[in-house]
Amino acid sequence: MAKIKQLLNNKVAVIMSVYNSDNPSDLDTAIQSVLHQSYSAIQLFIYQDGQVPREIAHILNFYSHHDKVSITRNSTNQGLAKALNSLISQVVSTKEFSYVARMDSDDICRVERIARQVSFLELNKNIDVCGTSCHEFGSSFSLEEKHLPVTHEDLHNFSIARCPFIHPSVMFRVTLFNDGIRYPTHTTLTEDMALWYELLIKGYHFANLHEVLIDYRLNENTIARRTGISKAFSEVRIRTYYMIALKEISLRNIVLILSRVVFHLMPSTLVKLAYKNAR
Repeated sequence: MAKIKQLLNNKVAVIMSVYNSDNPSDLDTAIQSVLHQSYSAIQLFIYQDGQVPREIAHILNFYSHHDKVSITRNSTNQGLAKALNSLISQVVSTKEFSYVARMDSDDICRVERIARQVSFLELNKNIDVCGTSCHEFGSSFSLEEKHLPVTHEDLHNFSIARCPFIHPSVMFRVTLFNDGIRYPTHTTLTEDMALWYELLIKGYHFANLHEVLIDYRLNENTIARRTGISKAFSEVRIRTYYMIALKEISLRNIVLILSRVVFHLMPSTLVKLAYKNAR
């Protein structure tokens, strides 16, 4: 009982951005999955990024009366990085929270997700960012289970060519943001990857739980958002810069980074095959 009380002293801020293309039903399910966690010391911070349809506005108005939900509205779309940064600054300014957890507006938290991550971080004081495995659903290329490396050393090496975290699964120590760190806003659709690199350079430590603790929604249009010339060159530029900054220059890493260009420019049918069989 004493251990449970000690854990509950560590309040968790869950941050979520919502915008006009979100599905109202999926949004409601995502919010419910946060509010029904087994870990009760949670506050959900939602950022309305720009104008939204009436159905989404209705859902946000409904939850605005919930004592565990705080909603910020912006009439102009700022993009994910700026939305998350705004929420992080709100959380930091309260000085009430020990951890910040990410959540997307169309995914589903398993009921033990927050409890398992808080417990892990309390037991592993050297870890600053903790992700989890996931179950993918909603597309022909979804994986029943997606697992990533779990140790900091393996994630450091893995991150040169691949993303070390399933972004909506991560939990941060709030002290990380007390130092002024925020999501970079100068990238093209790769704000999370740029953040992971910044944290690695500054000496922060990563880990993943080898447990499926979120249901990660995909759809057939997911591929379209992850392909294209702008995405390809933005990713290669960022990965090359940080390969040098992290002193991980090698022929293997150069080849892996350049292969990302091919990946982003392949026809969608081939990309789907790669997603299904090569992850």
